[in-house]
Amino acid sequence: MLGMLGLGCATAHPADFGVVQAGSSVRRLEFDEAVGRVSTRQAQESSVVVRGLGSILLSRGQPTPRVYVLLHGFTDVPTQFEVVGRHLFADGSNVYIPRLPHHGERIGPVRALGRVRADELAAFADSTVDIARGLGDSVIVAGLSAGGAITGWIAQTRGDVSRAVLIAPAIAPGRVSDDDGLVLLAIASRLPEVTRKNAPSDTANPDYIQGISSHGLAEVLRLGRHVRDEAEERAPAVKDIVFLLNVRDQTVSEPASVDLAQRWFDRGGRVSVYQFPEAAKLPHNVMETTVRGGNVDVAFPVVEALARGVAPPSSVDLLAVPCAGFRCNVRRLLGPRP
Repeated sequence: MLGMLGLGCATAHPADFGVVQAGSSVRRLEFDEAVGRVSTRQAQESSVVVRGLGSILLSRGQPTPRVYVLLHGFTDVPTQFEVVGRHLFADGSNVYIPRLPHHGERIGPVRALGRVRADELAAFADSTVDIARGLGDSVIVAGLSAGGAITGWIAQTRGDVSRAVLIAPAIAPGRVSDDDGLVLLAIASRLPEVTRKNAPSDTANPDYIQGISSHGLAEVLRLGRHVRDEAEERAPAVKDIVFLLNVRDQTVSEPASVDLAQRWFDRGGRVSVYQFPEAAKLPHNVMETTVRGGNVDVAFPVVEALARGVAPPSSVDLLAVPCAGFRCNVRRLLGPRP
């Protein structure tokens, strides 16, 4: 080995350094272009989005070995992932937390969600990955709920992403069978829009009111269904895929996620599935703050670890869970130790 290293040094030519410098210059241009595209998005958002709730870029001023893309859930905004994003940023990585289309708007925020379309979400996913490629060498994408469905699209179609983490992905509705879910999807798409407003989620942003839109949610689920259909026919483009599910989650379908994981595994994907148990008492939005029913001390470290590609922290026990016909790596997260 030492001889090979010595030979490498002896045969190096000054021209080789020019190639390295040229490559560095190209990489710098790609980075600057990506940052410029984010700035353009942010400028466009400034006229319609509640202040402070638009896309977030945590930049180290240069390309980094890893860049994380974090995709928030339906009806939520990028700040949902800001704490986790800052922890990943502290590792030395660039972090991009884009705003999903039509989210966080000041005027008619709930009605705006009804304008979401499945093909628009897919195009948003592709443009987001294109930006991230300029920010770092290895792109890791993690998304919750609607962001999880978008991450599923990325896992199926984008071979330039290193890891995809789907957190409670909205690929099918909970509490109903697969067939009934398809019926509900068709009904929700055709009936008049149904919206519901919730109380403001952040008193610091009284202009922002969360809510739900039946048409918008149907489009998210339509994208999720398309991902499952594609997975039946083709191998995933991303080879390292992680699911983080929640046994208490009745909003989205756990069987649908397991089915998607099975399809990807059978077609050559390296798939792991983790699950929060009943005892964790987490809502569908596992990123929810503790004061609003979540548990950031349990959930955030797990999300960060799975994004990094390492085992969850030692404060969380792991137990293998048998799953009939499912041969990939399935683990149940038992929650914090006493």
